[in-house]
Amino acid sequence: MDLEKEFEISTASNSTDGPQISGSSMPAALQFVFGVLGNLIAILALFTARKKHKWRPFYRLVLGLALTDGGGILLIFPTIFLRYASNFTYDFPKPLCDYSSFMFIFTLTSSAMIVCALSFDRFMAILYPFRYNMIGKKYRANIMLGLVWITCAFLASLPLMGLGSSLSYYPGSWCFLNFVSLSTLDRVNSFIYSLIGLFILLTTFIFNLCVVITLCRNLATNKRISQKSRKKSDIFNVVFLLVLVLVFATCWTPLMIVIFGHAAALASDNGKLELFVVRLAVTNSIVDPWIYILFRKENIILITRKIGNFWGKISVSSSSVSNDVIPSSDARKQSFENTLSSARTLSTDDVTV
Repeated sequence: MDLEKEFEISTASNSTDGPQISGSSMPAALQFVFGVLGNLIAILALFTARKKHKWRPFYRLVLGLALTDGGGILLIFPTIFLRYASNFTYDFPKPLCDYSSFMFIFTLTSSAMIVCALSFDRFMAILYPFRYNMIGKKYRANIMLGLVWITCAFLASLPLMGLGSSLSYYPGSWCFLNFVSLSTLDRVNSFIYSLIGLFILLTTFIFNLCVVITLCRNLATNKRISQKSRKKSDIFNVVFLLVLVLVFATCWTPLMIVIFGHAAALASDNGKLELFVVRLAVTNSIVDPWIYILFRKENIILITRKIGNFWGKISVSSSSVSNDVIPSSDARKQSFENTLSSARTLSTDDVTV
């Protein structure tokens, strides 16, 4: 029997007859450890530096991203470990599969939308600074996070409300919306989810493209000293955001393409490819906090100084070596004068003799 057979759960009771599956739980365990640890460190770092960033909207959104990613990992992975611990003999009952599907959809979509919200925040801050600082700055991030979580909870609930269904995917350790089914409702739900995901990706890209272009223009034309600190702050945030978006696009796009391909009847498998793309999407939630930890303003400044000191030492060493090997112009001049003096002395001695 094919190892990539569908593990569809349509009733609360499942047959225990099925393909013999084997696999290592190490990838899931590593994802869990690094995901929880990274998001916890990111949250602690945010609270430690709260006097510096003063909980501006951008940092509130970063906190929301860490809470979403870390909370999602904590609530999803116990069901995954349950399947591995049983040596793949335990099949998810329908309620547990629906729960797993809801949490996967909610966490992945919320993470994507918050990254888009971060991009929108920088877009408004750099292109429309006056409006950004005047309109509901104190509560803007909280409202955005609330809207994101409510919207994603609604999207994750569509299979529970009858638009499509949940499916247990290879190797039976995770559930998601049923994007491999050819039924009309499942295909409609798959199209909705994949198109929303691709729209989020495109919108995020456009926001960041506008931010980078505008920031480059501002840095090239505006030389006022009073705005130097503001420029540096913008640069640090944009560098962090660009790395975040790059990782997000890399991890998110394959899953959206696979779901859209299944909805369009261009693919029909339920196997290792689907497992790979969902693990890649979950990896985004694991890498996000480490990006913040590594690309914090303080860390970028420290790394920049270290690199500057390193190159400075190399330059000094090179200059020292050059001075030892190649005499300076003054040294060459002095040597030439000594030679002439010796020559004159030798000439005078010869005449006397």
